[in-house]
Amino acid sequence: MTDEKPTTPAEPTAPSPAAAGEPSREERIAAAKARAEALKAQRAAAPAPTAPPAPSGGFKPLVASRNPGGAPVVAPQHPEIRAFGTLTQAVEFTCDASEDANLAKILGGLGLYKNPLRGAWQVDYRYYAEAVRRLQAAGYQVDGTDYLGRPLSQWVAEDRGWTRRA
Repeated sequence: MTDEKPTTPAEPTAPSPAAAGEPSREERIAAAKARAEALKAQRAAAPAPTAPPAPSGGFKPLVASRNPGGAPVVAPQHPEIRAFGTLTQAVEFTCDASEDANLAKILGGLGLYKNPLRGAWQVDYRYYAEAVRRLQAAGYQVDGTDYLGRPLSQWVAEDRGWTRRA
């Protein structure tokens, strides 16, 4: 074995010049910055997007029945509605058959359903005050009593029905 020293590669002298036509790193960065500035200026000059025009009168879109702000289908023809507080802490609404669609639309979001045995609309007692508020806002007059003849305006679930206070 001889004492040969491995040869080290020659150290690079100066960075090799870029091939003809290729921009240097600094030139590419400057070009990217210029493009970004041009895009910003273009966006600033463009008009802001406008909102769609508001619908003008004439056509009033129908509102889904589960919408708490649902408007009646038609104006009330028979505005009298009778509310009856049952023993099972439900409130039954009876009205003229022509008002069924309005009642379903106004109170649908409160869990209103048609009782198949009695043919009356029912809602849970917890939603009675909101149901009356919606019906009165729609132009209905609600007259209510509970199963003992007491007015529903004074009906408190904790004092009546199945609840007993000691």
